Amino acid sequence: SPSPPQVPPATLVRALEGCGVGAAPCHWDPCTLKAADARRVWPVLCEWAKLHPLQQGEASALLGRLQRRASGGEPGRIHFDGVSTLQQQKRRRREGLPARVAAPPPATVAGPSGGAGPRVATADSPPGGGGGGGGRCRFSAVCPFPYARDGRADSVAPLGVVVCSASRGEERFSSLAAAVRAAPEGATVLLGEGETELDGALLLQRPLTLLGARNAVLTARGGGSVVVVDLPGGGAAGGLPPPTLSIVGVGVVQRATEQPGVASACAREGEPARAAAGYAVVVRAGRAELTQCTVQSALSGGCFVSAAASAALRGCHFGAAAMHGVLVSGRARVEMSHCHVHSTGAAGVEARGRSKVRLHCCRVRHSSRSGLFATAFAEAHAEYCNVFQCRFAGIECAGQSEVRVHSCRVHDGERGGLLALGRSSLRVDACAVSRNAMAGVSARGSGRVVVADSAVTSGRASGVHVSEDASATVEHCRVEANGLCGVELSGSAATLVARRNVVRGNGGEAFALPSPQCGGCVQLEGNDLG
Repeated sequence: SPSPPQVPPATLVRALEGCGVGAAPCHWDPCTLKAADARRVWPVLCEWAKLHPLQQGEASALLGRLQRRASGGEPGRIHFDGVSTLQQQKRRRREGLPARVAAPPPATVAGPSGGAGPRVATADSPPGGGGGGGGRCRFSAVCPFPYARDGRADSVAPLGVVVCSASRGEERFSSLAAAVRAAPEGATVLLGEGETELDGALLLQRPLTLLGARNAVLTARGGGSVVVVDLPGGGAAGGLPPPTLSIVGVGVVQRATEQPGVASACAREGEPARAAAGYAVVVRAGRAELTQCTVQSALSGGCFVSAAASAALRGCHFGAAAMHGVLVSGRARVEMSHCHVHSTGAAGVEARGRSKVRLHCCRVRHSSRSGLFATAFAEAHAEYCNVFQCRFAGIECAGQSEVRVHSCRVHDGERGGLLALGRSSLRVDACAVSRNAMAGVSARGSGRVVVADSAVTSGRASGVHVSEDASATVEHCRVEANGLCGVELSGSAATLVARRNVVRGNGGEAFALPSPQCGGCVQLEGNDLG
């Protein structure tokens, strides 16, 4: 018998909203929906579950769980089984409970009849595949998320500082600056809870571990940085790893009070004082590892990694920044995993020069520029990330940069989803691009774009737009329900290769090509136009 028709998850979400659901899923993990009347929601969920059988015939089992929870669950709440969300994991840590690590295999979204089209998640479903092995991260067997919290600093008195080292045992200090100056290499500096205001930047020049208690915050007022990492011998010599400094569980906040004289001078010139301010955390040399830190800056950006330094940012929160959330320059290397970057005055994460940045399971949202931006000769790689509601493109590359995007969600961008400019190179694999105000994927200038096994849907403009001297290859993709054309080619020098795609249900033509066509610039093979 023919398989039942597939209903887009976006339709499910709209139906749930019509039933009074107050909060719909905003991340790829299963979560809890809050409904005014749960009894109206169950029929919608049950019907959708019937039309979407899970792997290994689990649809009936899921339906049974839904019915059982409907009769005995908490009124007004609908619970999904699966991996804990970030909020649930935080709650379990606060209550001293172990994090849930078991994850069911993700369901594969079926392609249209005839076998054409991608086997990828849509914009409203989990991106990518599940994690393998014994790793706790859903998408990686080696990622240690959720990161275990070290509570040794909780016993330190509020605003107190204790230095622990193997050579001298425990020593107490009245100020953090004095403790850092006296601490030997390899020591652990414990910072008690409360807000410690610094007179100047905290300069860290030897390998240490700065461990904060709950609610331990470092603050500074004026335009200077709060924490500066400058480890001598920052480059690895003789095959040895570079010296490493660790900051764990510490908040870093740059307050809005401006430097005397800076505000008035900038006001006379019509420029904001933030242009003269340093970033809250600066890594100039060596390697810095920030784990479960919160970084905010009312005057500049969150974190700046420059020269040949490197940084690993794990489970960190970069928000409320007047400029970038994370800026990488020179030949620096940055790895970000399970970080949240939001509400930035510039790009959420920007890579310049010949730097390299890698994002794993990160969320980037509400940036005043693009969410992820690479320029010059930088390289950026994002996997299993959620990038949404950015003022410009969700992900943008320019200059001669190279960007690879794998199993990400890029949606609700005000100026498009993914954008390649200049002579940059952009590769998009197994991604869900949806609900963007302009083209879902756009190539301009001499940019090169490859889109494979992805879904580009529900945009206000064309799904894929290629112009000027740019080139695009679109393979095994689903391009549907966009406001204008499915794939649009403008400019006599632009080139397009489209193979085995599903392009239907768009407001204009499936393929809008220039007339007359240039010889050899358009190649269409085996596409399903509905």
